[in-house]
Amino acid sequence: MKKFKISFKKILISIFISFISISIYGEPSYRIDNLRIEAYINPDGSVDVNELVQYNAYNINGILYNIDYKGYGDLKNLRVFYEKDSEFVPAINNNSQRKGTYSLKDSDNLGKIKLYYPMRNTRKWFLFQYKLSQGVTVYNDIAQFNRKMVGKGWQTDIENIQVKIILPKEVSKEDIKAFGHGPLTGNVDIISGREILYTLKGYYSGEFVETNVLFPKSLIPNINPSLVRNENGYEKIINMENKLADKADRERKFAENRGIIGNIVFFLWSGWIIFVVGLNYVKNRKKHKVENEYGEYFREAPDDFSPAVGGAIAYKYVSPSQLLATVMDLVRRDIFEMIEDRENNKTILRKNSYDERLLKNYEKFVVDWYIDEIGNGVEVSMEEIEENIRDRRNAIKFGRNYEKWESMVEKDLKKVGFEKEPVKKLPKALGMITAFLSIPLGPFLAAYFDNRKFIIFTFVAFAMLNFTISTRGKYTLEAEKLRAKWLAFKKFLVDYSNLEEAKLASIYIWEHYFVYAIALGVAEEVAKGYQKIFRDSGENISRLNRAPIMGMYSRNSGFRNIERTVSKATTRGRSELAKSRSSSRGSGGGFSGGSSGGGGSRGGGGAF
Repeated sequence: MKKFKISFKKILISIFISFISISIYGEPSYRIDNLRIEAYINPDGSVDVNELVQYNAYNINGILYNIDYKGYGDLKNLRVFYEKDSEFVPAINNNSQRKGTYSLKDSDNLGKIKLYYPMRNTRKWFLFQYKLSQGVTVYNDIAQFNRKMVGKGWQTDIENIQVKIILPKEVSKEDIKAFGHGPLTGNVDIISGREILYTLKGYYSGEFVETNVLFPKSLIPNINPSLVRNENGYEKIINMENKLADKADRERKFAENRGIIGNIVFFLWSGWIIFVVGLNYVKNRKKHKVENEYGEYFREAPDDFSPAVGGAIAYKYVSPSQLLATVMDLVRRDIFEMIEDRENNKTILRKNSYDERLLKNYEKFVVDWYIDEIGNGVEVSMEEIEENIRDRRNAIKFGRNYEKWESMVEKDLKKVGFEKEPVKKLPKALGMITAFLSIPLGPFLAAYFDNRKFIIFTFVAFAMLNFTISTRGKYTLEAEKLRAKWLAFKKFLVDYSNLEEAKLASIYIWEHYFVYAIALGVAEEVAKGYQKIFRDSGENISRLNRAPIMGMYSRNSGFRNIERTVSKATTRGRSELAKSRSSSRGSGGGFSGGSSGGGGSRGGGGAF
């Protein structure tokens, strides 16, 4: 259970560091790369200890070092060293707090060392030497050195740990029994009849490394006889260690099985996430495949739809380009007369008499909007529109009118069958549930299986959540068929000027095509084709009784003026409309945050 808590703490810290890195003034920043300890057992039962530690510091003022000697006699011959020019220099024991000095506080047999040695982006070794006066326990039949050489009080992790126990003299390796306790990844090795080595990679704060070495009592001939325990210890110690070894083996076996189970869980949950995302994509996003039944080109405006509807189908949304195309289509159909007043430098749209039954509702709306609402009921100039929207209230009104016109076109899109299928609720619900479960599940599984790869579930969950929430359903098969036709028609318009038959087309056909080219975003390409074919021709053009739209577009005159005005007015209108819906400034709008000082703040409920 203790192992689980430590791992869980590690995982939570790792997640936090992944999201944000905070630098706090005065907070030490360092890591410990190596800890090497040598314990020399003396014939009198005392133990001389050398602890060599390597600090890799980014910003510290010094180091703290605690020596626990409770139960091991007195702490003697303490010396502290720091590395300087590849040599060890003794630190001075005083309270001056100068670099290279240390203070020692002793409380309940715990020596607390505080060494003043500022470090900035450097790596240094420090050496601590001391003697434990009663380090060895001697029984009637065996001698024992049993000590946590690395305690639980380290504030940070340690990359590599090496502990070496050195007996007073050489004996047969068979006469030595060495046991190690702590993380199950540690290792103990009897190197010779005198040296026992303990190693551990990846020590985590709160763990410990304990040595338990049994050796002949004859190696401790000088021990005070009063310190010898009048009992046999070998069999009792061996039985205890055997029980602990059996328990450790069971834990290792469990850890091994847990790793296998963890991999199975990882792949099963990964597979489930992939399945749910795929299901959402197929059911709610993947567009229907449409077979092209009419070749590379579609040579006429499909289904005789208006430019606004055709352009919206091609691009899957209504845009100001379709509004401009609607205006120019009204010009083409002589409902609007476009006049270039060169004397006053104005471009005017004048309303002609027309049969309202011939217009779509959104086309009639444009006539009323431009001529009656902004103009004088007969005509309107582009300059009037631009002057009108300089006033913020008029700009907001223009934005609202654009939204009304946009909604009218969208209704017509639904009438002709260009709409989305209803969102399949089951795949979306599965996506939401899976995403919300994966957020806490990642850290939990990482801690339980002691494997950080599970953290990826948390990060994937946020992407999955965004993918699922943004799902709005896919277009119907009928809608995709309509769009395929309009994209084929768009391609035809782009390539038309290069076809031989284009030279035989009348100006009426070109004008008809051009308003659709505006809605489909290829007006420039079609205008170039017009210039190439009709540059020297006047026969068909004269029958229009007006300047052709494409010609005005090419000459950058009236058409360009209308194009600029429609774009500018729509952009400003939508912008001001959006601002009017933000927080109130005293004249209406949405709520703001904070408080204006009113009462009633204690009302409501909550959670503990």
